[in-house]
Amino acid sequence: MLTDSLHSLGLTKTEAAVYLFLLESGVSTPAHIAKGTGILRTNAYHVLQSLEAQDLIEPQTVGKRQSYLARDPQALFHTIEAKREAITRILPDLRGLYSTQKNKPKIQFYDGREQVKQVYLRSLEGKEIFATGSIKSLDKNFDTFFRDYVKEVKKRNIIIHDLPTHASREETGPFTQSVLKGLYDPKYLPAKHDDLPTDLLIWNDCIAHITLEEPFFATVITSPLLAKTMRTLLQILHERL
Repeated sequence: MLTDSLHSLGLTKTEAAVYLFLLESGVSTPAHIAKGTGILRTNAYHVLQSLEAQDLIEPQTVGKRQSYLARDPQALFHTIEAKREAITRILPDLRGLYSTQKNKPKIQFYDGREQVKQVYLRSLEGKEIFATGSIKSLDKNFDTFFRDYVKEVKKRNIIIHDLPTHASREETGPFTQSVLKGLYDPKYLPAKHDDLPTDLLIWNDCIAHITLEEPFFATVITSPLLAKTMRTLLQILHERL
């Protein structure tokens, strides 16, 4: 029980065992400590050095032999306070590093048709998806995947705000609308623009850039700030079409 309690305070179980042994036995040599705790003598020297560095024990010279004595357990409070003060001093710097990392965009790369499919499946985590691109190319180059994806969107009750290419309007547009009904909110890009070989998806804090022709690949950027900006831009474009 005491060993576990000391372990929770930061001591290793071996350090706790040696410290408790010294509290009970008083002044002891490394050989005596090793025998009493069952640890190797070479290991005992390392443990004793660590405990001494933490001010939990102190060296004693008995005759010509080096021995050790446990300090008053009150020293544990001093050790804990010293650690607390050290943490308090560096905490502002640590929090600064944490905030920087938290706001730093995370970028993931996906290569090949199957990995690109995984990006679309990831988008199903969102309650709504903002998109622009060619659902015609997606349907053409990914076999039945697109239609299965649309059905899964319906099943999960996800809203899609879409800006499909004009070329997507005749075939894939009606299918998507018939399955999703009110969940699908499309505004088609003008006919004067060519079909696109890419797709752009935004959900939660993620932005996915996807190629829908060879070579198939995708890049997913996870950033609350970038996702908010891109989502706003698509919303503005959606409103003006």
